[in-house]
Amino acid sequence: MQFSGKNREGIDIGRSEEDGHLGHRQTAKVLANEWEYEQVLEEIGFGKTQWLLLLISGLITTTSMAAQTSLGIIAIASQCEFNMTQGEKGVMMASSVAGIVVSTYIWGYISDVVGRRSLLVWCTFITSALLLITMFVTNIWLFNFINLIMGISLGGISGTLYPYLGEFNTFKYRAVVINYCNMFVSVAAIYMPATAWLVLSFDWSLPITSSFSFRPWRLILLFNLLPGFLGILMMLPFPESPKFLLAQQKHEQAVAAINWISKFNRNIDVNSLLKITELRMKTEELSESLQLITGRNICSILKNVWKATVPLFQKPYGGNFSLAVVALFGLFFASNGMQIWYPEIVNRSAHGSETGQSATVCTILDESFERDHLRIVNNTDYAEDIPTCNDSINAKTYVDNIIMGLAFLVGFSIQGAILNPLGRKNVLLSALGLGVLSGLLLHFVTNTTGILILFCLYILLPGLSISTMCGALVDLVPTQLRGKAVSMGMTLGRLGLILASNLIAVMLEPYCNGIFAIVTCTVLVCGLLVHFLPI
Repeated sequence: MQFSGKNREGIDIGRSEEDGHLGHRQTAKVLANEWEYEQVLEEIGFGKTQWLLLLISGLITTTSMAAQTSLGIIAIASQCEFNMTQGEKGVMMASSVAGIVVSTYIWGYISDVVGRRSLLVWCTFITSALLLITMFVTNIWLFNFINLIMGISLGGISGTLYPYLGEFNTFKYRAVVINYCNMFVSVAAIYMPATAWLVLSFDWSLPITSSFSFRPWRLILLFNLLPGFLGILMMLPFPESPKFLLAQQKHEQAVAAINWISKFNRNIDVNSLLKITELRMKTEELSESLQLITGRNICSILKNVWKATVPLFQKPYGGNFSLAVVALFGLFFASNGMQIWYPEIVNRSAHGSETGQSATVCTILDESFERDHLRIVNNTDYAEDIPTCNDSINAKTYVDNIIMGLAFLVGFSIQGAILNPLGRKNVLLSALGLGVLSGLLLHFVTNTTGILILFCLYILLPGLSISTMCGALVDLVPTQLRGKAVSMGMTLGRLGLILASNLIAVMLEPYCNGIFAIVTCTVLVCGLLVHFLPI
C-alpha cells in the first residue's frame, strides 16, 4: 500500500515551477505567511512516523484487549487457588470493564488539557505496573480491586489512543489508519489464548511463602503487559500531538514537533522541505473539551461536562440517539458478554457428554456442573454433595478461542468489503438475523463442529455490528456532538458487558437454556431497533 501527499489545485504565490505541487497547496493558508497543520502534514507525506505510530498503537491495543479478555481463562486456571464460585468468576471477568466504564468518558476531556502523549504514556505504564502487581496477589477481592483500578487506566488509553494516532495523519488516511489499528483487537484475540496455551502447558508450582506458591497462570499477566510496554518504550521519542499543542497556543513546541516528523519521515527539516525561512502555523481552535474542563473546581467541571452531554438526549436527535445507544448496550451484552465466558463454556464442553453420544451445548454443560460435585451417601443414607475443584484447561479451549480470533479478523475484512455496496442497515440486519438464527440452532444442534461454527457466529456477528453501529451513531448527531456521542455509546454499551458477565455467572449452571434464550432475544431486539433507525 502506497501513502503519499496529494496535490491540490490552487493559485501559485510566486514560487518557481520546479517547486511543483508545493506552490499549489499554499492557497490553504488563512494568512499569507501562516500554514494549516493539515497542509504541512500533506507536504511531509505519509512515512515512517505514521507507520511506526500505527505499530505502537497496535501493540498498546493488544495489551489493552488482552488484559480484559484473558480474565476468562485466568478465572478457570485460578478458581481452585482463589476458591471461587461461579458468581465470583463473573465479578472477576467484569472488574476491569467496570473501571473502563466509570473513566473513559471523562478521560477524553482530560486528554484535551494534559495532552494525548503524556496521558497515554502514564496510563500504559500504570496498566503495566498493575498487571505486574496482580501476578503476586493472593486474595480474590484484592485481585478484583486492582483490576478495577487497572480498568480506569485502560479507560485513559481507550480515550486517548485514537485521537493521538489520528492527529499524526491527514484526513485522507485517518480513517484507514484507525481501521488498521482496530484490527489489532483481533490480533489480541489470537495472541491471548496462544500465549495462555504456551504458559499453561506446563504444570509447576514455585513456593514463595508458606501460604503462596507461584503458578503458571500468573505468567499470563506478564505476557499481557509485554506488547503495550514495548509499544510505549518505542513511543517515548515521539513528540506531543502538534495539533494539540497548537490548540494550547504552544506555537514553538508545535513547530518543533512538526520538525521532528519531517526529519523522521524525510530526513530534512521542515523549513528546508517547505523552502521557507521560518514556519508559522495557524493556531487551532480551542477544543470544547478544554473549555469545559477548565472550571474552578471539580464540581463546576462535572457540571459543565453534564451540560455538554444533555443535548445528546434532546430533540431533534435525542430519540434516534437513545435507540442507537440501547442497541449498542444489547450488542455488548450479547457478543462481549458471551465472549468473555466462551473459554469457560468451551472448557466445560470439551469432554463431551458422559453418555458418549452427541448432545447440545447446554446438556453437556449441565453434566459438567454435576461432575463438580462429588455425591456421597453416609451411614444414615443421607446424600451429601461435596464440591470438587478442577482448574485444568483442555487444549480445545485454546484452539477454539484462537479460531474465534481468526474469525473476527476475517469478519472485519469481509464487513469492510460489503459495507458500502450493500448499505449499513442491510449489513446490520443480515448480521443480527444470522446471529438470532445461530442462537436458536444452538438449542438443538449436537454435532461438535456445528456447535463451534454456530458459537463463532453467535459471538462474531453482534460483535462486528458494534463497530458498524458506532459509525451509525456518528451520523445521527451533528458534528460538535459526535465525539461525545461515541464516548457515551461505548460507555453505556460496556455496561451491557458487565450485566451479561454477572448474569451468565448466576444463570449458566441452573438455567443454561434460559441464559442462551435471553442473549438470543437481546440480539433480536437489537435488530428491531436497527430497523427503525434512519441509518
